[in-house]
Amino acid sequence: MSKTRVIGTTLSAIASAEKELNRTFPTSFSRWLLANNGRSLGGLVVFPVFDSRDPRKTWDSIVRNYTAGWQTWLENFSQSPERFAPLLPFAEFGTGDYYCFDYDAQGASGEPAVVLWDHETGSARRVADDFEQWLSSVDPAP
Repeated sequence: MSKTRVIGTTLSAIASAEKELNRTFPTSFSRWLLANNGRSLGGLVVFPVFDSRDPRKTWDSIVRNYTAGWQTWLENFSQSPERFAPLLPFAEFGTGDYYCFDYDAQGASGEPAVVLWDHETGSARRVADDFEQWLSSVDPAP
């Protein structure tokens, strides 16, 4: 018997991830996770929140990526860790670069801007005012 895949997640799974990361997700990102948790956008991997209803699909969560992969990359830039404190990676570009929420830069919506963080230089370039704008630029489907 095959197990039915869970699509989306729950508010409690989102709240748990926010608590572990000590960050509140942008509202638009939380809404997207509720409907699409674990979904990739073409070649882009958007980190899910861990959901015990489907642990195989969500084990490589935003918390895991933040505490493991992201921290490993930051070791290359240990001379200035404070400059990365406002960044929260939520998607991997596939080359080691990350799309991050920049909690020090707000877009017109009041949500954190989205930046593309370069793993070679440690620089972050603003690519969207918020998650909604970023989403429409990478996933043209309505």
